Parts: sequence; C-alpha cells; structure tokens
Amino acid sequence: MIDYWALAKSFKVGDTVQRYAPGQGGYSLSPFLGRVTAVHRGLGVLDVQFPYGQERMFPDDIVKVNQAASNWMPPALLDTTYMTLDTERARELWASTRASKLWRSLEVAPDFHMTLARLWAKGIDEVSAYDFAWRRYASQTPDDVLRDEVTKFYRLGRNMVELRIQQHAEKTAAYWVAQNRTYRVTQEEHKAGSPNCPKCGKSMRKTTYKMREGQRLRLFACPKDLYLLKATDLLGPDGEPVTWS
Repeated sequence: MIDYWALAKSFKVGDTVQRYAPGQGGYSLSPFLGRVTAVHRGLGVLDVQFPYGQERMFPDDIVKVNQAASNWMPPALLDTTYMTLDTERARELWASTRASKLWRSLEVAPDFHMTLARLWAKGIDEVSAYDFAWRRYASQTPDDVLRDEVTKFYRLGRNMVELRIQQHAEKTAAYWVAQNRTYRVTQEEHKAGSPNCPKCGKSMRKTTYKMREGQRLRLFACPKDLYLLKATDLLGPDGEPVTWS
C-alpha cells in the first residue's frame, strides 16, 4: 500500500517535476516540466502546473528534477509564467544555437509542441500523435518536419530518465529513478559504502528492522529526518545491483 501522505511531505511548493508516462510502467518521463503549486498533505495529493494547465496528482506519479532539465525541452514549452524560469531566459533558449539544433521550433506552428505535450499527457502513443499532428498541421508544415519533431519529442520522453541521471541534475545523494521505489546512488556514495538521504543529503546509517517470525530487513536510516531506504532498493551508479557490506 502506498503512503501518499508521507510521499506528499517530500515535495514543496516551487519544486520542478516531471510526470510518468500514463500506462508505460513509470520508466518514461514527460518531455516537459511542471511546477508544484500546492501540497495538500492532509489529502496526500499535489497541485502541479504544467505548460497546458494545472492538475491534481498523487505524488508517486511525478518525480522531482533539477530545473537544468529545461535545457533539453522544446523552448515553446518554457516561455510561460508558470515556470520559475524567467521569460527572458526562455527567449534566449528559443534563439540559441543549441535549441535550433535540438528543435525545429521556427518551422512548426507556435502551438505545435504544446499540442504534443497535451497528447503525451493523455497517454496518446507516438503513431497516433503523428497522425493527429499531420491532420492539424500538414497544410502549413512539411511532413518530414512533423515526423522529425514528433519522433524527437517521444524519444526524449523515453530517454529522459537516463538523460536526467547523466546530464541534468547534480547528484549528491541517492535519487529516485523508478516508480517501484528504486534508488540509484552516486559514485561517491558507492565508494563510501552508504547512501546520503534523498531528502536532506545527510549520510545515512545502517539499521535492521525486525519483522514477524524473526525475519530481519536491512535498512539505511537518516538520523536527521528518519527517512528509510531498503538496502535491496538501492542500485549502483550505473544501475547495477549493489551488495552492502
């Protein structure tokens, strides 16, 4: 059973987040960002503002990310007041050489990527999204451009977990990488033989929880906020299984 109330406490207003792909096992992250606007701890839910509107979500349907992830997003999805990223910075991203290499923003309609974001959030697959885009934009956009942008958008969603791990966020503590509560440790934590707390960054301590019938569960516990991680839920820096001495 998921403790949504406990999960909600790990978020705060202003956190930058991505959502998991509907119906795709939780291993694909949204190729757009959201911002937490309210935390309802009594209900165990969050209000999250996405480019296309606000949603009330369970905390296990989103994951916190470093806002540097915006460097890889379509610029059109960043030029909005909901993000803490200022409008001037968004315009710089739009005009940058890097953005032009990543996204063909000037070759598609202004609302093109926003439309893709809405389709993605509804669980529409890539083929259906392309079909919708072709019917809506083919009269003003070449087919190769439409196909290329849809493909890149969905590929970014599929690869975003690894992209986030490898390039976007500065990792100083174990971080959540999958909806099944799997965490990945940093190289430094791996060498030290213990993870840092995902919540506060403090070094965690080994402990054992005695279960019924004499079974024992090996845990790492944060001495500051009592955050608990199962040793079996921690992966190495490259996603490999880890045996803790």
